[in-house]
Amino acid sequence: MYRFALPIFIACLFISATTISALAQSPQEMLEKAQTLNRDGFLDEAAEAWKKLATTDTNPSRTIYARLMRGNTYLKLLQFQKSIDTLEAVAQSHPDNFDAHFQLANSLNAIKKFPDAITAYKKTTTLRPEEGLGYVGLGLSLFGNRDSKKAIKVLLKANKLFKKKRNISWYRDTRVMVAQIKHFAKFPPSFADLWLTNTLKVVRDTYEKSVFDPKQYLH
Repeated sequence: MYRFALPIFIACLFISATTISALAQSPQEMLEKAQTLNRDGFLDEAAEAWKKLATTDTNPSRTIYARLMRGNTYLKLLQFQKSIDTLEAVAQSHPDNFDAHFQLANSLNAIKKFPDAITAYKKTTTLRPEEGLGYVGLGLSLFGNRDSKKAIKVLLKANKLFKKKRNISWYRDTRVMVAQIKHFAKFPPSFADLWLTNTLKVVRDTYEKSVFDPKQYLH
């Protein structure tokens, strides 16, 4: 009657050892795992790894970073509502976090929620008034919301900021954006939709590569 006891006992030991091993992972190890998964394109697994890090790490800065990365990963997976919900929670709990509002605006724009994106981008320009890319996102969102006049005004402000910082590529790009918006005035609004989608993606990519700074969270 006891012939199954030993195998069950061994199985329980194995499960316990596996559980202890998982729990024994340090926050640094979990961070490195999430970063590797993200870098190698295993985005579904990366999202779960960021979630685990955000709920187990006791370092507040690293927790915010994990939540931001989780929201950004959902966006890349085209899981837009999950991305918005994740980033909205960060923006609400950390209202002075520039990255939370910027990433939230990016996700809102992805599903054409332009009025909400405008609100989020406006917050970024308040938090970092010298960061031109926030004004670019705001201007494009205004254009998406069919307000070309305000869009041009905001993009011209971005243009001046880029000129001041000698950022020649974005200085030229914003001039082209203004010219394009003026050109699109001759055509139905839908004519510009593809251009707007592609240009907003450039903003997202530029933010991720050149503006978002993980070091401020991982010190």
